[in-house]
Amino acid sequence: MTEVFIRYNPYKVETQILYDNEEISQESQLAKFKNERLQVWLDQLIDILIDELNETEFQLVFQGTLPDYDDVTEACEKYNQSKAAKIQLAHIPAEGKDDKISELTQLVHEMQHGPFEELRSDAIKKNFEKALSSDFEIAVIATMSSGKSTLINSLLGKELMPSKQAACTATIASIKNAPNRNEFIGRCYDLEGNEIEPLQPLDSDRMKEFNNNEEVSHIEIEGNIPYISSKSMNLILVDTPGPNNSRNSAHKDHTYRVIKNESKPLVLYVLNSTQLSTDDDNNLLSIVAEQMKSGGKQSKDRFIFAVNKIDLFDPERETIEDTLKDVGDYLQDKGIMNPNIFPVSAETAKLIRMDQNGDILTRKQQQTLNAHDFFIEEPQMHLVKYAPLSNTKKRKLLSQIEQARRINDTYAEALIHSGIPSIEEAINEYLDKYAVTSKITAAVNSFKDIVEGKKMEQQLQAQMSGNEELRKNINAQMKRIQEEISKGQKASAFKERINNKKYDVRAVMRRIEGKVHTKIDDFAAVFNNEGSIEVSRANKIISKLKEDISSLQSDIKTDLEIIILATMQNDADQLLEEYRSYVKDLIEVSGDSLQHDEFQIFAVDIPDAKMLVDNMKYNKSVADGDRWVKTSTWWRPSTWGSGYYETTYVTKTLVDVDRIAEEVINPSKQDLLNNVNEAQAYLDNEVAKLKAFFNTEINRLEELLLLKVKEIEELSGDSEILNSRIQEDIEKSKWLHNFVGRLERILEI
Repeated sequence: MTEVFIRYNPYKVETQILYDNEEISQESQLAKFKNERLQVWLDQLIDILIDELNETEFQLVFQGTLPDYDDVTEACEKYNQSKAAKIQLAHIPAEGKDDKISELTQLVHEMQHGPFEELRSDAIKKNFEKALSSDFEIAVIATMSSGKSTLINSLLGKELMPSKQAACTATIASIKNAPNRNEFIGRCYDLEGNEIEPLQPLDSDRMKEFNNNEEVSHIEIEGNIPYISSKSMNLILVDTPGPNNSRNSAHKDHTYRVIKNESKPLVLYVLNSTQLSTDDDNNLLSIVAEQMKSGGKQSKDRFIFAVNKIDLFDPERETIEDTLKDVGDYLQDKGIMNPNIFPVSAETAKLIRMDQNGDILTRKQQQTLNAHDFFIEEPQMHLVKYAPLSNTKKRKLLSQIEQARRINDTYAEALIHSGIPSIEEAINEYLDKYAVTSKITAAVNSFKDIVEGKKMEQQLQAQMSGNEELRKNINAQMKRIQEEISKGQKASAFKERINNKKYDVRAVMRRIEGKVHTKIDDFAAVFNNEGSIEVSRANKIISKLKEDISSLQSDIKTDLEIIILATMQNDADQLLEEYRSYVKDLIEVSGDSLQHDEFQIFAVDIPDAKMLVDNMKYNKSVADGDRWVKTSTWWRPSTWGSGYYETTYVTKTLVDVDRIAEEVINPSKQDLLNNVNEAQAYLDNEVAKLKAFFNTEINRLEELLLLKVKEIEELSGDSEILNSRIQEDIEKSKWLHNFVGRLERILEI
């Protein structure tokens, strides 16, 4: 039996693969994945192994973290069940400290108090803190009446977000996790970012007032999110307006940005189990489907579909399995394949936690709480068994159920059965697998190059001390570099290259134009051949068109934003890399990330439906049936019963469908296409900023390079000065060697 060994390091994103202790060849299909995240290619792994080994029975030994091993286990078990394969799986747990962030923080503290002045700079500390303090966003998205606010409250264990239909969310509310805070506090901002309500304690009544205030665009909240393990992440729970419930397009743009974000924040999409099919979902779910089709398992894992109000079903008449199948079919119709679907009762979980926290419940809430035994006594309501969790996370929840039963804590047992803890474990698992590892890697890399540069500098000093010819050659080289810098020719040539740099994304723009044509034509096809329609239907069609076009506007806008900024950032990175090559390890080169103004190029102005209809409607007499016209007379019996049918007419107010196309669809389509073309003008403006940034950056780098060159020239020009420096640095060298070793071990498993 062949043994396949896979060692995967999620921090370095490196994979080692052996077949019977032999490295796989470069011709192997797996070779191209050695520096790709495991979850990107895991769905192809077993098929490739069977193809290359030419056998369905083999042993797979996986060395790595437990969350990654759980994913490998799931892939193997699925294949064993569906393909009649016999894959034996073994795990070698990852070694090293679990709390890498604490270890890393300690190292940075030591560096700030270490012997090298260069490593104590504020810039280094700032870059590290920026990497370590990065926010992780969980966006909660839902349509009307899904119970989204109740679900958020269940995650908080407190009734904070307004739940009544009359107070449904029309603003963006972001809740930043503050584990040590006993209350929720917050402030409000208008659309321009001006604070209009100062920082103050919050409760559900105050939140209703904020939400009903039309000036409020964003509510910024801090408080404890107690049931999600933040893993040292700055966790932010974002309550977003529904697809058709936003006061301004900026809110909808935010939702689309979250879904398309390359950093892959987690999206919790709440569906109403009793009312699945709504027009509100269509546009947004199509964008979700696009994102889930790229990026492998991680793109699938980041979307969690919570099917709420599952307790409203009668288990004697319908089954949870049938409901979940309906949800799966519904999402599949939208292009979403194999979604992570979690059935939940947010209300039950919220009330149990409120009771556990000592909150006072209303009589109605107490009645609902008293019915919690429904989740214990009815096997169908044991929702944990339906949750698409890893074996490790599911075993953890089942163990908690057993513990609750042993101490006869029915509330604790019903809480787990409610499905909300399953969602929390899915969030924890995503943090473990993706967010925490990326954060640690970014933090290490924020100062690793600086430390490595210092290490190389010391090695150069040691080499020069033992090699007189090398010392003289380096001294001559430094003189030449100084001369070159003084002439400024290299910098001038580089600046000229930057100033002549052109960014042409017309090919991408054409693809987006194609998307506009296709989508708008699809909108029009719904009523294309209908001639004239009544005003009531015209109102509905125009309202739906407005929403579809608004969603398309956000879709196109965020597409352009991502494409343009990615193009610029890629070119910026390339320019810096070329300059680093010029500097040749003599100096560490770093620059602040580029800042961009908010992407504002769209201005599609769609009038409301009533105004359009008033301008387009007309009266017309239309056939409304037949009536019998009697021609008989009483005095002529032979005519009795004679007569004929006459067409009757009524006057109706109609709208010409062609006018809808003329007044709504065509202008909106042209506006969108014009704005796509205007994106090039926006790009040109951003290019000007980019060039200014690099011209300033090159001047800074030249100054730093000159200082470093002069320092090395001084050391290489006098062997006594060099030897004196080396003697001074003996202890420093030991410290640095130890420090680099510890730094490298942080990213090991």
